[in-house]
Order: sequence, then C-alpha cells, then structure tokens
Amino acid sequence: MYPGNEHRDGMVRLSTGIIWVVAAGFLLTACPGEDVETPDAGVEPDAVSQEDVEGDVEEIEFTEHRTTDCDSLMEEYCSLPWPSNLYLERDDTRATGYTMDFGEASLPESHTGHIDPEAYRRLDGYGWGTPVMTLFPGVDISEMPGEYSVEDSIESEGDAFYFKVTDDGLEPVPFWAELDQWTDVAEEQMLYLRPAVILEDDTRYVVGFRNLTDEGGDAFERSETFEKYLDGSAIYDDELAWRQERFDEIFEMLEDAGVDRDELTLAWDFHTGSKDGLNSTLIQIIEDGVEAADEEGIEITIDPEQVTAYTPDEDEHVAYWIRGTIRVPHFLEHSPRSGTPVSYLFHRDEDGKPTINDWREAPFWMVIPHSAIDGEPHGLVTYGHGMLGRGNQVGSGTNPQIAAENNLIMFGADFVGFSESDVAQAILALQHPTYFEELVDRMHQGVLEYVLLGKAMRENLETHEDFADYDITVDEDRIYYTGISQGGIYGVTVLAVDPTITRGHLGVPGQNYSMLLERSVNYGTYFQALQGGFPDRLDQSVVIPTIQLLWDQIDPISYLPRLNDDPIYDGMPKEGLFATAKADYQVAVVTKEITARSNIGIPLLENYDREREPWGVEWATYPHVGSGIVNYDYSNPWPEAGNLPPSDEYGDPHGLPRREPAHNEQLIHFLDTGEIIDVCDGDPCYFPRD
Repeated sequence: MYPGNEHRDGMVRLSTGIIWVVAAGFLLTACPGEDVETPDAGVEPDAVSQEDVEGDVEEIEFTEHRTTDCDSLMEEYCSLPWPSNLYLERDDTRATGYTMDFGEASLPESHTGHIDPEAYRRLDGYGWGTPVMTLFPGVDISEMPGEYSVEDSIESEGDAFYFKVTDDGLEPVPFWAELDQWTDVAEEQMLYLRPAVILEDDTRYVVGFRNLTDEGGDAFERSETFEKYLDGSAIYDDELAWRQERFDEIFEMLEDAGVDRDELTLAWDFHTGSKDGLNSTLIQIIEDGVEAADEEGIEITIDPEQVTAYTPDEDEHVAYWIRGTIRVPHFLEHSPRSGTPVSYLFHRDEDGKPTINDWREAPFWMVIPHSAIDGEPHGLVTYGHGMLGRGNQVGSGTNPQIAAENNLIMFGADFVGFSESDVAQAILALQHPTYFEELVDRMHQGVLEYVLLGKAMRENLETHEDFADYDITVDEDRIYYTGISQGGIYGVTVLAVDPTITRGHLGVPGQNYSMLLERSVNYGTYFQALQGGFPDRLDQSVVIPTIQLLWDQIDPISYLPRLNDDPIYDGMPKEGLFATAKADYQVAVVTKEITARSNIGIPLLENYDREREPWGVEWATYPHVGSGIVNYDYSNPWPEAGNLPPSDEYGDPHGLPRREPAHNEQLIHFLDTGEIIDVCDGDPCYFPRD
C-alpha cells in the first residue's frame, strides 16, 4: 500500500459507526410532516357531455397554470402520481416549452420544512430514468410485467400501460412494475413502473392503469378529479379546468391505441427534459474551464516530501508514488446555509450562468512504473475512484501491475461532490434534501477537475520541471480513462464531456442513482440518515426521485446517449467497455440491460450469461469494434426481482472482475484498439466459486 492510499478496493464501505460519528452534528430528530390537504374543488356539477363542454368552454374563465401545490389526481399523497404534468409550467423560452414548477408544499417535508423547489426551476422536464410512482394499497400486480418479463409490457394488454407520444400516435415503451419492498405496509407501499429503456429527451409520455384491482379482486375507484377529467366536467372547476384539454388529448390518443376510456382507473402524461436542460451546464463549465486553463496554464505542484521512490526489489511495479496538486478554475462559492465545510453552490452571474469565482488547488495522485523512467513512451490513464472515496485509490488493487505491464502512467483525483470529504454533506442532504443542490454543483466541479487533470498531464508531464528527473515520454496516441464502481458510473459522464479522451473502461458500472441506491448493500447505512429526516416511508420513496431530478444533470443516464448515438463534440463519438459483475451487490446490473435496450449503440456482447438472455436488447458478436457490455459471472444467481440488494451464499462479486486476468487482457486490448475481444473461449465469462 502506498503512502496515503488507504483504499485498496474501489467501493468504500463506510461502517454504520463511522457514518454516525461523521454525521453526529447533523442527525436531528424529525417530526412527521402534517398532511397537505388539497383545497376544496367546489361543488361537482352533474355529468356533462363532451359536446356541452366544447360548446361552453369559451364562456368560462380559468387559469392556464396550477393553482394548488398538490395533484388531486391521487389524493393519498401530495405529489402523486409521479411524474405529474401538474408541475410543468408553460415556458416558450425553454427547449421543451416547459419549466419545472413545484409549489412551496409540493415536495416532501422534513422538520426544517418542505424541499425548496427553486433549484428545480432550472429544469425543463423530468429525467430520462424517472420512475412512475402511484399508491394503490394492496394492489394486485400479478398481471403486470416484471423485471425479468419486460416483454409482457409490449406483447400483452395488462393492467398497466406506458406509451411514448409520436407524430403517428402512441408507441409502447417497455417497462416493468414493482412494489416497494422496503416496507410491507400496504398503505405505505409505492407502486413503481420502471422504464426498461432510457427515455428520450424532450418527449411526451402517457402512462396509467385500467381495470385495476386489489389482491381480493375489488376494483379501485377513480379519484374524484380523474372522474371529472373523464366526463369533461373539470372545465367547470377553477382549479382543474386548465388541464382538461390536455386530458382530452390523452383519452383520445389512448382510445386510438386500443385503451377504452371506460376501463381507465388512472391515466396522465409527463414530459422529459431536453439535452439542453440536462447537459448544458456541465458542457458550459467544461468549455469555460478548459478555455481558462489554456489562457493561464495549469500549474502543477509536487512537494518532494509527497514523492515516494521504490527500487524494483521494494516494489516490482512502481518506481514513484506521487501526490501533488493542480491549479484549476473554481466555479463554486461557499454556501453557509447547510453549515458543512464543503457546502458550495455555483458562483453565478446576473443571468444565472455559472462563472469562475477563483482558482483552487486540487490534489492528485500518480503511479509511475519502472518502465516509464527510461524514456520509453507511455500512455496516460485517468482513474475514477469508488464510492465516496479518494483519488489515491489509483494505487490500489491491480492498477500498478496493469500500468507496469502495459506501459501506462495512471493518475487520479478526488471526485469532489461525491468523495470522502463530501460524506457529511451527503448525509445531511438525505435528511434535508434542499441541500442536495450543493452536492450536485460540486459534482460538476468534480468532472471538470478530472478533465483538467488529464489535460495537465498530457501537456506538462514531459516538460514540467518537477518531472525532469524522470525522463518521461508521453505516447499521445494512448490517452484513456478507466474507473470502477463510482468511477465506472461517473466515467460515462467524464468520457462524454472530455474534449480529448475518446475511449474508456467502465468497471462494474450502472446509472440512475435513484434506482441504484435501494438495490445496493451500501444504501443501508444511508437509509438510516434518510429516516432521520423522513420517518414516513412514502416520504422516503418520493425524496429519492426528487433529488434525482437535480442529480440527472450529472448522472450517466443523461450522458450515455451522448457517447455514440449523439456525441457532444461533432465527429468525436466515444467508446466504452462496460464490464459488469453478475448479481453485483452494490451496482445493479439490470441498469446496464436498460442501456443495451435503448438503441444508443451500446450492445450486450454475445454469451452474456449461462441462464438467461435479456429481452429486447441490442446484441453484438466478438470481436466487436465500439462500445459494448460484457458480463462476468462468479457463480451468483440473478437476484430476486425488486428494489432490494442481492443476497446469496457466494457473497458480493463487485470487486472480482478487476482482479481477473482475462478481464484485464480485454480491458487493455480495448483501450489500445477499440475492439472488444472474446477472452472466454466462446462461452459466457464464468469463473465458478466453490
């Protein structure tokens, strides 16, 4: 282990004891929030015909936007159904035509108040992986598609439906249904519809249920509000009338698609955010940050006391273990509102655009192998660390061996926003999610620093005075990224926005943290923090997708389509080798099957698994040039369907692929050639454990 490198494995496991020590000043006793009542909708008129409504509509005055904070389509919980069209305010200045518009009391409430809606107004629609959420206590989902039977969502006419709105009508979207398994109390058990593909940007979707019953066979009654939209009488209600036309369109489209309006239990629509709304801030600070670095240069500082030299007898792989800093543009300013040392928000100009506030010294760590100190050309690899870890993990595991055996110099930085120093802020944000904005803004800075670290090494490693004694020669044709776990997840984002790197390895990866969290064994500790702010399970269920709306600005689900399918830089598609561990306890493999089903040029490689072939995915044969997903099997069975972590007799396989020689052979071949080769002799990559 090299000095200061405490983390040999990629995924940091923070014990409950450590977490609570760090969070001691932040975990406060929360009181359950009071129910938010939907204002009285007035006296319901007698049912009217559609012709009557159309004839009278011009004589009725009504608003063109929401007048309540809660959606009365589902009175059981304020912000259900999710995602709701209630919170899409018309705005012709936005790419989608909408601005996200939650009310002061729309989002869950901790003892400090409701989640502040202001940050969400920067969005122009919902995220590309947002779950559909409803509450039907005791609902029977036996006729709905499951996680391992996604094909049923397309091929059958079940109780639930999910459509994309196209110019030619409604097009089925593959999905599955699941009940929340973190509770067995029916009144607190959310019903999820999970899209089995990455949703498309700036697109309208229609979702809902028909003939829905509980497990006893009794039909669920429609809500009073939905009944009014069905019969057209909502036009006479000041609070509801503005959405009547929208619902009329929905019912007409559903009937054209074969869904009888008389069978509907509930149906509604929502609109996804645009590429501009989700990607533009990160792209802008990358462009501005790189431009500033070009103008002023990136200053590298190495303290001789932070350099450890090894002879081949002391370490057969590493000649120098170096800790240094680079001076980078800082787009953040300290925010006093949350009270943690790393509480920062974007420094914005009068137009709201993030701008450079100052420059900061960002730490980095570097592994220089013995083979690099005699002038032989070496490639450069930026390394992404594990969850809430540090850049010093670049010296962990097999990284030094891979570097030494393949003429590579590897270096890593802290991914600020989701590094070890951000643990307290992360715990606080789970209790008081208004402060999650600080984490997301910091994550933007973290991606920028990864990009600038690679730039600094490419441009300065050969000539910088602090490296003069090492006689290093950089191979400009071998500039790569590799990361595992969190580094494999956010590696997609880094790869997509980096203006130089075109190829990367993403180890044990996933996307869409709102889906990953509850399926991860690491979530249990953080779940305790969430409970500290939100004792009620329904609140907890809504908090996670709420903060994901901000998280989507940096989450790989918003950048996977920007690798191959729609690259950010013209003429520069990016290629990624995604290596999953079957039944991974920490990062759900099902999210990568969603990737492969999304028609964005990231297929599953043949011989994916011994037991099953996921439905509807794109497949590729070996050898394959371009992005692809390879699955490594260490005897674990596929986990039970649902939003709980896996558990079986074999233990967590999360850390095993990176230690597999076959995997590392595949990794290096891909980085150097862009070709994914078969390293498992025509069979699934199966490495049995006794």
